[in-house]
Amino acid sequence: MPRVWDVPVHDSTRVRDARVAAEEAASLVGLDEGRTAAAALVATELATNLLKHARGGQLLVDMVPPPAGRGGVVVQIAAVDHGPGMADVPTAFGDGFSTAGSLGAGLGTCRRVCDGFDLHSVPGHGTVALARLGAAARTDPRDPAPARAGGVNIPFARAQYSGDAWTWVRAGDLLTLMLADGLGHGPEAARASTAAVDEVHRSAQLPPAEILHRLDAALR
Repeated sequence: MPRVWDVPVHDSTRVRDARVAAEEAASLVGLDEGRTAAAALVATELATNLLKHARGGQLLVDMVPPPAGRGGVVVQIAAVDHGPGMADVPTAFGDGFSTAGSLGAGLGTCRRVCDGFDLHSVPGHGTVALARLGAAARTDPRDPAPARAGGVNIPFARAQYSGDAWTWVRAGDLLTLMLADGLGHGPEAARASTAAVDEVHRSAQLPPAEILHRLDAALR
């Protein structure tokens, strides 16, 4: 069952919690020392930015399917705030740009060390930054049918496990997405939704109606 780390970042002591969460997720995914250090760096930078630019926010660390739907599980780090937002996101990625008197290398560095990094911001409403790091290289540009999918899973009351799960799989040109809503909360609900995820991965080549029949049998 995948862990989810929900770290509220409202003072400097939680920056360490964000880094530790990224390191724990990297260990569970099986990242090597270098990639683990990169995950810790990104979590630290995003948590620090929450304090510097938005007076706090929320950092979520999760283990998710890769963006292209192939390969192993990757570490996903999402930072969400309701701060002032950014008027010019492309400029914010440039090295040397800062509104807080710092070196201004943070977002650019995050994008360079991640397998996938993006940021959405609306002035006056807030910012969402999303980073993904895995053991493999970035998506192969020769992939004949590139696709991207994602989700953010937040456990109830900051529990370690969410009762819900999502996944997606590919079999040739067939792309299947699934959202499983486990009854209740915590490990028992997570065990059921994880079983659904496993069955979808075993049935990637089937159409949705047949997958549902298999899910019914698996979950019973």
